[in-house]
Amino acid sequence: MDPRRLHSLTRVFAGGLSRRALVGGALGSGGVALSAVGLVQATAEVAPVVDSGEPQLHEFDLTASEFDWAISGDTTVRAWGYNGQVPGPELRVREGDQVRVTLRNTLPVPTTIHWHGVNVPPAMDGPAGLNQAPVAPGDEFVYEFTARPSGTRWYHSHTDPALQIALGLYGSFIIEPRQPLRTFDREYTYILQEWDLELTPDVALGKAAAGVGDRMMRGGELGGDLFLFNGHAHDGITPIRLATGERVLIRLINAGNMPHAFHTHGHSFKLVATDGNQVPLGMEWVKDTVLIGPSERYDLELVGDNPGVWMVHCHMEHHMANGMMTFIVYDGSTPTGPAAAFFDAATGTFATGHEHMVAEAASAPGMSMPAPVAAPAPAAPVAAAAAPANTVEIAMVDDRFDPNNVTVPAGTTVAWVNKGRDWHSVAAFDGSFESGRLAPGESFSWQLDKPGVYQYLCKHHALQGMTGQITVT
Repeated sequence: MDPRRLHSLTRVFAGGLSRRALVGGALGSGGVALSAVGLVQATAEVAPVVDSGEPQLHEFDLTASEFDWAISGDTTVRAWGYNGQVPGPELRVREGDQVRVTLRNTLPVPTTIHWHGVNVPPAMDGPAGLNQAPVAPGDEFVYEFTARPSGTRWYHSHTDPALQIALGLYGSFIIEPRQPLRTFDREYTYILQEWDLELTPDVALGKAAAGVGDRMMRGGELGGDLFLFNGHAHDGITPIRLATGERVLIRLINAGNMPHAFHTHGHSFKLVATDGNQVPLGMEWVKDTVLIGPSERYDLELVGDNPGVWMVHCHMEHHMANGMMTFIVYDGSTPTGPAAAFFDAATGTFATGHEHMVAEAASAPGMSMPAPVAAPAPAAPVAAAAAPANTVEIAMVDDRFDPNNVTVPAGTTVAWVNKGRDWHSVAAFDGSFESGRLAPGESFSWQLDKPGVYQYLCKHHALQGMTGQITVT
């Protein structure tokens, strides 16, 4: 292989993309930079990138294809994306460097790439028909341009973009400045997008009719069912990790059709760049909520001066309830509320599996506790029906169980019925039962035969307080 060339998945870091590693690795092979590419939810220590002399050549491969994509633990969709992921890999270069990207199209439809916010020659800009012929299925096209200006940029399809971007054909493109105005200890990129569950590749290809919701609401900005950070919802989103005193750069990119109100609890932040363009020192706005419109970018500087575990979410509450929420987690911190029971201190995330034992009984001495068991496969939800006489019903109203604390005799069947507007789920801390995703109107039942205290949660909304407890006597 040509030593100058680095394919776009060569340096993917599951735990993060280190700018220090980028600097060290990029200049260590014959003076020619090998570009690092990482998942956009990556984070790591960040060293300042300074002018290193002559511009370098960076080469990337992006393959557009169709694949299954796990939005969260219980929701997998059919997507179109780059290199088997949504968003596509994050591409990083320095201002003034030469960029060569080979697009390989394995989709059943033509496609192109637009370099959003990058001042490229017209033939490299990507709008199909205006600036280039669309890249046919099975063909490839090489984009070549100089990386300028510096800042948070992004790339996306510009062939049938109303469908192709919505199905996942987008990614971040970071152009580092030669002379950085600010430096940071850690860095995160969050790309915001809505996901329309009725928009599938078959619908995009004309092989299936649009769903009922899309026919009524005309799709697009009104068709979103889930709201994503970096292609994920709820527990699939990587939180912001930091230590006290660290300065963190958060890059926001809105790849969707709707505005979103990005809000941090416990912290204000400075707006240090807009659409990738640096705000002069001393002229930053200090905010705790920023409204980001479609295609906009904001760079936020957050200082770790308030240790704890804090929410980060879209303050359009329906967007938060349906996916757009993660956390600020300080090293060594745990939640101060009930969520501490399912917080994993080692990873700084919230357990969604079955690592927990049942709670100790708070009643009769000598009560035997049920032994932990392997988690069963999620049961198939069923439409809600009338409960038999030995069944206790618990309503799932948005963000709460009603009632959330019940006592029942052994042998009782508990039926959870989703009477809210959003998806919910039921999962026992000890793994003894789990429902999988429950749509409005669906229910899940489980017979509790062994005495003990069973704690459970909604895996979608536990951090908004949706937890419960059943005492079996």
